[in-house]
Amino acid sequence: MIEQLMKTTLRGRLDNPLWRLNNLYWIENKSGGVQRFRMNAAQNRLHRNLWNRNVVLKARQLGISTYVAMLMLDSCLFTPNFHAGIIDKTLPDAEQKLEKLRFAWEHLDYVPPQADDCERALAYLGSLIKQYTGVCRRNEWHPTTDARTRLGFANGSDVRLGTTLRGGTLQLLHVSELAHVSVHAPWRAREIRTGAINTVAADGRIILESTHEGGRYGVNYELTTQAMQTPDSGEISPLDFRFFFFSWFDNPDYVLPGSPARAEDMAEYFERLESEFGLKLSREQKNWYSRMARTMGPAMRQEYPTTPDEAFSTGNEGAIYGAQLTRLREAGRIGCSFDFRGDEPLYTAWDLGLSDHTAIWLVQCYGGQVYWLNHYAANQLPLEHFAAYIQQWQQRYGLVSAHFLPHDAAHRDPHGLSYVESLARCGIHNVRVVPRTPDIWRGINVLRKLLDSSWFHPDTLGRRMNPAGVLEPSGVTCLEMYRTAAGGDGGNGRDQPIHDSSSHSADAARMFAEAWEHGMLAPAPRPGTVRRARMC
Repeated sequence: MIEQLMKTTLRGRLDNPLWRLNNLYWIENKSGGVQRFRMNAAQNRLHRNLWNRNVVLKARQLGISTYVAMLMLDSCLFTPNFHAGIIDKTLPDAEQKLEKLRFAWEHLDYVPPQADDCERALAYLGSLIKQYTGVCRRNEWHPTTDARTRLGFANGSDVRLGTTLRGGTLQLLHVSELAHVSVHAPWRAREIRTGAINTVAADGRIILESTHEGGRYGVNYELTTQAMQTPDSGEISPLDFRFFFFSWFDNPDYVLPGSPARAEDMAEYFERLESEFGLKLSREQKNWYSRMARTMGPAMRQEYPTTPDEAFSTGNEGAIYGAQLTRLREAGRIGCSFDFRGDEPLYTAWDLGLSDHTAIWLVQCYGGQVYWLNHYAANQLPLEHFAAYIQQWQQRYGLVSAHFLPHDAAHRDPHGLSYVESLARCGIHNVRVVPRTPDIWRGINVLRKLLDSSWFHPDTLGRRMNPAGVLEPSGVTCLEMYRTAAGGDGGNGRDQPIHDSSSHSADAARMFAEAWEHGMLAPAPRPGTVRRARMC
């Protein structure tokens, strides 16, 4: 019977990759059992629309990495001298993905309990594939291994793994959790972008799949948004990334029977999804989402996004101003165009960082609201450069009533000049030094209060190229990225804020909040044409 099946039913099937993927391979399921791999709806949609270069933004547990592992194994087994690579956030995570390939190869000849003739025929076919692609060791066939970082086959194909994989040539590259790397090891994310991606030729395949974190900044965000802007038509080139999004509701298992009370609490959220996106969720889906949101808290939209914008609106773990900025985005108060008021004072708030890194905000505050008009940050540039930038602002907006600088601006340099005096020589007057706050968290909490009543102009979302040719994050992105270091000594049981490229602009914004708290804002109107703010 098996021989008959091999000659009839299975004859010619090996030429069809889709058939092979849905019939030859076994995986370990969530319960620890052995299960034949059959593509679910999300995996099938990705497979049928797969391009040379692909970016997959997804929710958790949709099986995308499992699909890529099976595709990688299938390509190696049926294409001689096929070279594939796996990059993950850590080497142990990459090893787990390689283990999926090893498990599937070892179970090619697996015969399940109570197998029928077709399953036995598939197992016999799998045994032949193992003999053809494996190395015989003591009458057992195995792929070759190299310290758990490489899986090689007798036909010259192999899969290797790492955290960057610069060098060599690959036909298929799988990069998993690039968003995590972009936040926690940005230098390695840049290495992946400039190194690993370039190991794949235009006719090869790259699959970047990740849940997103880090807000609107980082290598993963840049590559994802570029893919979202790529026309999904004949104009797409082999070097363009195609965008895929898989939401939590793409998993049919994400349902919960019954009527938990939390579903009613989120009725407004579900109504907005239906009115804005035409998304009609079942009662069971709403139940599942509401109960999971209770457990996940603010991380829900990162781990289980409903829309791509939800994934981007979440900051990274420990984001200090994340909750405030998320509420502002949902209220449409970030990137909202408005005119400044000519009858209200203008202020700048500065941070003088290490390595000459300076950040400046332009702000107005009136009517119980704070209007963040513009932002500028740069490093390794002379003071005259920043003074000239302030003068450009004054030509556009009018005279600045006060420039708020941190306490170290009063310190004198080796030439006996303070930062305040040096600015005066550059034509910048009305400089006010904000007293040092003994507890940084006091200033942070004041800024949190001001953010609740803030508006951010689109100019605060602008980015500039630094001397190294890298785009610097916008002012708003810096606020979103400002975070604590887990386990740091922040005093009173609080973690310490991380001092990085994002902290300078966040500290400059905090400087305005501390000036406000000290009563340093000048309420007196200044002469000029009155221009009322217009909100859009």
